[in-house]
Amino acid sequence: MIINKLSTFRAKSVLLKFLGTLIAISPIGTMAQERWFQIEVSIFSNETDEDKSEEFWQPDQLELAFPEKMRRLDRLTDILMIDDLHTINNIEALKADPMIVPEKPQLMEREESILAMSPQTRKTNSGFRFFDFSRDDFLQLPPRLSEFQQTNQTLERSPDHRLLFHGLWRQVVTNSSQAEPVYVQGGLAYGVQHELQGSLTIHFNENQDRVIADTNLWLAEFSIVENSEENWELPIPPEEIADSLNYGTTNPDLNYHPIRIYHMQQDRDMRSNEFHYLDHPALGVVILVKPYEKPPLTPNNSDF
Repeated sequence: MIINKLSTFRAKSVLLKFLGTLIAISPIGTMAQERWFQIEVSIFSNETDEDKSEEFWQPDQLELAFPEKMRRLDRLTDILMIDDLHTINNIEALKADPMIVPEKPQLMEREESILAMSPQTRKTNSGFRFFDFSRDDFLQLPPRLSEFQQTNQTLERSPDHRLLFHGLWRQVVTNSSQAEPVYVQGGLAYGVQHELQGSLTIHFNENQDRVIADTNLWLAEFSIVENSEENWELPIPPEEIADSLNYGTTNPDLNYHPIRIYHMQQDRDMRSNEFHYLDHPALGVVILVKPYEKPPLTPNNSDF
């Protein structure tokens, strides 16, 4: 009888130790330590020559490179067969502000045709699922959640600036060694290159009491005539994350060469819930970082 009780006690002890190990290494155990933030970024160009001439730019002084581990923001176009979600975004802006003039007069007709067809999935396997806007990380959020709508509209109206990139997503912020850089691409497309390219990394400082934004961006000017006196070179964006949806208006049959590159490499300590502006002769970055409480998993908690 005593032996049976002792065996039972040992079995329970082993079981408790095993369960304790599972809890320690399970995602549930680490989830409480995760600190989620909502990130919103707008990047624009300074179109005046006076601003760009504030610094002297030389090709031999540039060392442009994409980080080794980098990801782009997921979008609805990754899973839905909609050819141009930017059309709908532009129309939403039109409805909010009738002063904005659309680039194409067929915007309203295109929206009606897209919505009439309804979104269809790109994937048909059993593992397919829609995005969960309230829980998924590095997912481009709907425009209605943006706090930069007025800022972006002001930039689009300005003759001295041009909006090149707008990102709105949520992520877990970690230390710099674990942080994942976000691929940035914007402006017109010139072959495999774009006017704006680079990466943006969000991470904590050493004390983990401030969020830091690291920018590694470059703005390029292109021409069909190669500059024989200056050798400007651009890194090729990784194929696995490069954006195949080019909204530029350049001629795909022509060969374009970079004739000037402006590099922006800065880091900024940021307070939460405050707008921050990173200045540069050729580029400007407006960024807002807000703490985000990830909701528990429920059947219907998607924002879409």
